[in-house]
Amino acid sequence: MRKFELKDKAMVTDEELIWTCQYCGVHNTVWVDLTVDGKQDFIEECRICCRPNRIIIKVDKQDENIFIESRLTDE
Repeated sequence: MRKFELKDKAMVTDEELIWTCQYCGVHNTVWVDLTVDGKQDFIEECRICCRPNRIIIKVDKQDENIFIESRLTDE
């Protein structure tokens, strides 16, 4: 799980975050809409091996942190 800090919370509505493929270990990026409250959970393919990874993003606006986690799709 990676932790990122929100920039200026009044101005930022989107962010590009880095996640690691659980199959081949390559770093990938994903665009995240920060206006969505709570947890975002979706499938994203790796740019190298094309295998699906489950991406889970949690935005903690109170502590101004963004957590991103990649998992195998069968977990």
